[in-house]
Formats: sequence, structure tokens, C-alpha cells
Amino acid sequence: MTNKAIARVFKETADLIELTGGNSFRARAFSRAARTIERMDETISSLHAEGALTDVDGIGEGLAAQIDELLKTGSFSDHEELLSSLPPGLPDVMNVKGLGAKKVRRLWQELDVTSLDELEHAAKSGQIASLRGFGKKTQENIIANVQQQRAYQKRRRYADAYTEAAPVLAQLQNHPAITRAEWAGPMRRKLETVDRVNFVIVCTEEAALDQILLDAGLQNVEAGGENVTATLPDGLKVVIHLAGPDSFGTDLWKATGPDEHIQAYEQSHGAPAPFAEEEEVFAAAHLPALPPELRDDPYWLEQAASNGLPELIELADLRGTLHNHSTYSDGAHSLKEMADAARELGYSYFGICDHSRSLKVANGLSIDRVHKQQDEIKNLNTAYAADEGDAFRIFSGIESDILQDGTLDYPEEVLASFDFVVASVHTGFGMTEAEATQRIITAVSNPFTSILGHPTGRLLLRREGYPIDHEAIIEACAAHNVAIELNANPYRLDLDWRWIRHATEAGVPIAINPDAHATNQLEYVRWGVAVARKGGLTPEQCLNALTLEEFSTWLQARQPEVATH
Repeated sequence: MTNKAIARVFKETADLIELTGGNSFRARAFSRAARTIERMDETISSLHAEGALTDVDGIGEGLAAQIDELLKTGSFSDHEELLSSLPPGLPDVMNVKGLGAKKVRRLWQELDVTSLDELEHAAKSGQIASLRGFGKKTQENIIANVQQQRAYQKRRRYADAYTEAAPVLAQLQNHPAITRAEWAGPMRRKLETVDRVNFVIVCTEEAALDQILLDAGLQNVEAGGENVTATLPDGLKVVIHLAGPDSFGTDLWKATGPDEHIQAYEQSHGAPAPFAEEEEVFAAAHLPALPPELRDDPYWLEQAASNGLPELIELADLRGTLHNHSTYSDGAHSLKEMADAARELGYSYFGICDHSRSLKVANGLSIDRVHKQQDEIKNLNTAYAADEGDAFRIFSGIESDILQDGTLDYPEEVLASFDFVVASVHTGFGMTEAEATQRIITAVSNPFTSILGHPTGRLLLRREGYPIDHEAIIEACAAHNVAIELNANPYRLDLDWRWIRHATEAGVPIAINPDAHATNQLEYVRWGVAVARKGGLTPEQCLNALTLEEFSTWLQARQPEVATH
């Protein structure tokens, strides 16, 4: 199991303890352990193998025993006992946005709500509004959020689905009876959320396929014609397409989709013959091979006909990492630890963008602490310049809150002390499109804004973003030479890839930022690169694909004042 999966079970256990009225200290222990595990660089499974679990802060003998059981069986007895003591639908209620364990406990005890259906009925019949501490607005939000939850339950974030399914594919690819196995469907096209995982395989022992799939970690295997269906352990549907060696390429193309791409191709070129390689499908139509990521936008098939396909960005094209956090605000690792980790990954520059002072919940930096961090940056840069390693520099940045009126969070003399400013909205999400757009355009118009951070504030499968006029904001960024962030955190992937081409055609650079709060999160950029490719992004259009010298020049050219501290 991955660290994230283990942390998820521990977090749920903490919620279940609170929901059942259990020991609050025990609930906090599970919750703290979940946060620690999620942010760790080293895998829990490797520490378990070394017998070193109790060396981790916050994991004692009891939690170590539960991790041991979890790694061996996929669950542990306390977690199962808590689940079995509850009505089966109650954990689903707890996942509804805005309902924590305490509120769910009251709904359960006072209204006998034990499922999403019962929650929705209680809300629509007006019962929830009558409860003290809830009210009519909460009731209305519950109705909307239940509908949203139903849609979310059927989907997974791309990174989560990949993490769960990649080991399955690796086992299939390494099995002697499987001569070919590849991703297909929305996973191969790298959609930000998916409703299934698709594989295309060639199997020489189809009679043994069910057992091969079970051995690879799939569940609920069912054969049906040319396809076999199954599920991942978390319940996500898996479709395995069976292909012959001589038709694998054509079958892969069809299974990759989407239907609109297949229909457009066949309308212009006819249905393709069986080919062993997918490239032959395109070659038969005198087209260059269209990368799977581009197939959701019909524009790119038209471009392929005129040889107008871009050279898409690769992970190796990134030269620096911007928008990262440290223990100065809400990060898990120190500034030096974060910078050193970035250098070890091969980057030549690192931007630190801890939270600004108004975001107190994230330990935002006071002006005195800004100066303290900038002094540390100077000392670290001096040390990097003096050592024998490759050229490396820390840039002093800040993730400045965009306040309600669109102003940035610090006076001008403080903003001028940073090398760059990422401007982001973190509060007041209940805006109309006009209000949100004007708020952001005001911030973008500020001469100290360098990059617009996560433009809609969305959290995939958790929270819809606030509505914005993307075209107006892109136009403002172009007018003021402001880059737009593609926040690579797998919960965000914001800017949405569907707007990347609009931005780049307007001349707006895209910054693929990990928004890392721990050293291992620096690698989030892989998810950002995946969806950036869907938008047709090239290295030339990516801000942090610039060299250290080029990026320094870009900053100097647009700064209203040279950094003064």
C-alpha cells in the first residue's frame, strides 16, 4: 500500500472514532499519524520491512501493529470494528462537503440519517433546517452537495487512479502469458479525473486470464465477449480489452478514444484496418501520430492534417520549480531541505512562496518573518554559489493572498522586496463570476504580480472552483505580462487544461508549479506536465522551462523595482 492509501485509512479511522463518540485522544493520534505518513519521503512499507516504524514521530507500538496488519491484510481490526458498528451508508454521509463527524453524529442520532438517500430526504423535507446549529442555508447546501457527492463517488483523480492501477499494469506486463499490455481509455489520455481504468492486452493463455488478473491485484473479475471487467481494491471499474498481436495497434487506438475522435477520424478517412502498431492507424491516413493526450480536443486532429502538431512538453524540460512552501508557513520541511531536494532532482532554481500574513490558518509570514526568510535565502545562495555543485539559486517569492478588493497582501515596499509574487485567492469563495473576475483582474493589474496562482481555486472531486471569465482574465494577464499557474497538485490541476491553448495563443506563459508543502511533493509536477500536454503546451510556452539565466532575465524585465532586501 502507498503512504497515501495508509493515511487515508488512518484519517477515516479518526473520523469513525469521533462519529461513534470514542476517545478523542485516540482519534487525534490517528489523525496526526495520517498527516505524518502522507508527508513522509520514505515509504511506510520500507520502514515496516526494516522494523523501524516506531522511529517515526507519533507512531508508537499500537499504531505500528495496526500498520503491520494493514500492510498484510489491507485493513486492520479496529478500523473494521468501527465500520461494522455503523450503518453501512453512514461513512458516505460523512464524505459530503460541509459535514464533519460531529454534524453527521447529530444527524444520525436526532434524525436517524444513515445514508445519502436519507440525508437528501431529510434536507428536502425541511427537517435539517429545524436542528439547532444547521439552518436553512446549511440545508440548501446539503442538497447541492449530496448531488455532487453522487457524481464524485463514480470518479477518481488521475493521480489516485494511476497510483492504484500502475502496479497492476506492471504485473501484467511482466507476466509470461501477457505479450503486450498498455494503458487505454481516459487514463492514457490523462484526463484529470476518470471513471474507469482501461488496459489493452495480448494474452497467450486466455483460459488462465481470470487468475492472472486476480494475481495482479484486481477483484470481481468477469469475462464478457472481447472485454473483461474487474475492479481495483478501491472499487474503481477496470476494463481489459483483449487484442490479437496483429490488431493490437488498431484495438489500442479504439480503446483509447474518445468516441468523438474515432468518429471524426472515420468520417474523414474511413475505419482503419487491423494494424499491429497504433502509428500505422495514422500513417494509413497520411497523418502524424496524434499523442493520446491531444485526442480530447478535435482541434488537434485538424492540425495533424496540416502537420501542425506541437512538440509537447516533457518532465525533463522543466529547469526550475516555483511556488513551494516551507516550515516558515505551513510546509513540513525547512527552506534548506526543500531547496536541497529540488537541487537533487536536477533543478537549477527554486522558488519559495510561503503564505502571506493574512492567511493566519496557514501561519502566513509577518513582515519581520519575511525579512528573516530573505536573509536566510541570501546566506543559502552564497553557500550554493561557493560549493562545487551545479549552478543553483533560490528565488525569494511569496504566495500573496488576493484580498476581497483585489489588492495584494502587503504594502508596496514589502512586495518590492520579493523576486516574484504568486497571487492567489484563498478566502471568500462565494463570489459571482463578475465579482471573482474583477477581483482577479485587479490583482493581475498590480505591477508586483508575477504569476496568477490556481485561478479557480478548485479541488477536484471535492470542491468546484469559483466561476471566472477565463477569457477576460487571460486577456488581463497578457496585457500585464503575468504568467498563469498550472497548479500541479493532483487535487487542483488548475488552470484547467482546456484553457491552456487560449492562454498560450495570447502569449501568456504557463508556470507548472507543484505547490509543494513537503520535499516529496516536488514531484507533483509530473501530474501538471501530464495535463499541460493535453492543452498542447510546449517547452517554449512554459515559464519554468526557462534556464536559470533566462528566468532571471524574465523577472528583471518585469519587476517594477529591483528587490531591496
